[in-house]
Amino acid sequence: MNHARYSTPGALAAVAGAFALGAILAGNGCTTEPYVVELECRPDADTTDPDYEKYCVGDGGTKDDGGDSVDPLSCEGAGGECVPMGSADFREKAVLLWMGPGPEEEAPACPERAENVFYTGYAGLTVSAVCPSCSCEAPRCVLPDAISVYAEGFCQGPDATSYEAPAEWDGACVSPASLPAGSFASIKLSAATRTGCAPVVAMEPPPTFGGTVQWETFAKACQGTAEGKCESSGDLCLPSAEPPPPGFRQCVQYTLPVDVENRPECPEAFPEPFVFYGGVEGDVECTPCACGEPVGGNCKASISAYQDSACGGVPEPLFENVPTNAGICVDFPGGTYALGAMSAKWIAEEPGSCEVNGGEVVDNVRATEPRLFCCQ
Repeated sequence: MNHARYSTPGALAAVAGAFALGAILAGNGCTTEPYVVELECRPDADTTDPDYEKYCVGDGGTKDDGGDSVDPLSCEGAGGECVPMGSADFREKAVLLWMGPGPEEEAPACPERAENVFYTGYAGLTVSAVCPSCSCEAPRCVLPDAISVYAEGFCQGPDATSYEAPAEWDGACVSPASLPAGSFASIKLSAATRTGCAPVVAMEPPPTFGGTVQWETFAKACQGTAEGKCESSGDLCLPSAEPPPPGFRQCVQYTLPVDVENRPECPEAFPEPFVFYGGVEGDVECTPCACGEPVGGNCKASISAYQDSACGGVPEPLFENVPTNAGICVDFPGGTYALGAMSAKWIAEEPGSCEVNGGEVVDNVRATEPRLFCCQ
């Protein structure tokens, strides 16, 4: 606000008269100090204008361009416009807000009437990551790796001898040991089994957090100065009554902090809400590759036991092609048989499949530092 100091009891036109009056009083033997008036003038008042006084306030009041009385300390006197707010939570100065897809370098400069950058933020958080491609090895049917030999009949008794085949047995004739006649009375068979499914990771290592976060929108708020006052305490003084420049919106910011889940209603004069964020926290991970238990399929085998070590059936075999269902017991009354070898073959070799799991993005990233702008 410009200030003008004049020694006059009224308008500028009376300055000369005041000095003439002082001279007369002095001539009559009277002296008096001139009456000093402080005039406060509008910032945009032209000091070279002969009618400069019409933009100033003093004992004689103030006037606008049309000659009507206007207080230069008011919002209108400062060239602005008073807007009703309605909510005590919107008491930030008005800003001109620009928003666009970015990048930030392409955002326009703040306009002359609001040349100060008040805020920059973002909206539209997206998190992307490429996780390993997971698959499962196929399960395999596995032949029984041993038979149990009992000294007593019906596979009874505390002690049993394990007649074991070598690892990864393919069912060919094998002679783990020679058990003489009379050393056993029964043999228990074991069922075929199948392996689990080992996970297969097609890509290592899993991605890191860096470079996986993107914002769709960049926002920039510019602020000017509005020194004028509004008659109503519930009004806000906008720096200018002119429309915002192209691409900008006239907005107000909600007081901090902001609860995004329970954000307030925007004032009627600024009805459209926009939420922007200052940053992010958290990270992004990939779930580990894993496989479920085998499902479906059919693994069945039969086993043969022989008295000689070459599976030749000389003397006659103990038994041939007995399905290896779990718990099957083959009894040999009289104890007159020896055990010298065994073999096996598949009845059904269909291992089934396993369900694959993992390789999914776990997004623990969230936007932080929210701000709410309500715009015209």
